[in-house]
Amino acid sequence: MGILAASVQHSLTNMNKSQQIYAVTAICLSIVMAGAMIAYRPGVLPESTVKLGEDFRFPTGVGTSLGTQSFTYQGTEPQAKTLSLSGSGSASATADEATVTLGAQTEDMSASDAIGANADLMDAIIAAIKAQGITEDDIQTVSYNVYPRYDWTEGGQVFRGYMVTNLVQVTISDLDKVGSVIDAAAEAGANRIDGVSFQLSDAEMEELKLNAYVAAIEDAEAKAEVIAETLGITITGVQSVSESSYVPSRMYTDAMAESSKSSYAPTPILEGSLTVTVSVYIVYLIE
Repeated sequence: MGILAASVQHSLTNMNKSQQIYAVTAICLSIVMAGAMIAYRPGVLPESTVKLGEDFRFPTGVGTSLGTQSFTYQGTEPQAKTLSLSGSGSASATADEATVTLGAQTEDMSASDAIGANADLMDAIIAAIKAQGITEDDIQTVSYNVYPRYDWTEGGQVFRGYMVTNLVQVTISDLDKVGSVIDAAAEAGANRIDGVSFQLSDAEMEELKLNAYVAAIEDAEAKAEVIAETLGITITGVQSVSESSYVPSRMYTDAMAESSKSSYAPTPILEGSLTVTVSVYIVYLIE
């Protein structure tokens, strides 16, 4: 560069003023063109200056190295402070509905004769039940079986005939009729009384459950107030609530009926009361 500058300076000194102007102009143009050629790089894209937002994420499978920058987003909200408590409540009511499972069991060496005898008995039993004011919609067959019976002896298996069992479930809304229905069915020939159960109707059950929910929530709130006051904290709201309920029913089972006689006293049925128990789990927000 020093030799070039000395040469240029020597040339300029040997030129007149007009020639010097032209020479300087030519040199400047040469320098500008050389710079332009160096700056021009075909096929190379300029560096992106686009700024990406905080929520930008590269598509799955595309590494952050393909972008112009990488990100790590973390929530800045503090974790909520909570107080978790459980509460329980119950509500009781007298059962307003009963179901009786009863029917006939017959035996015969002939399957068809056993089936026929059972059908005659069940016709008489159902007619006696309807005579007590029970509608056909409240009588439902729940079990019907025909199977052979065998005894085991020293000589081996001995066939003893066929057994036919037909059981129906009777729904009774008037609980005062439970005993009379059983007596009427037994008098008509029912020799199977498999159980009496008491429950609440759908409407009564819903009301009882709501009362139990209220009692359970009040139980949890009472606990929360005591804890908050003792620890000096403030309850600001509820984060979540979960619940579970248990609905028991009173059941009478293993009752066998014999043919009823007019001299017998009516069958007593004591329905008692039913209780619905509900548990709730509440997460309170505190500060």
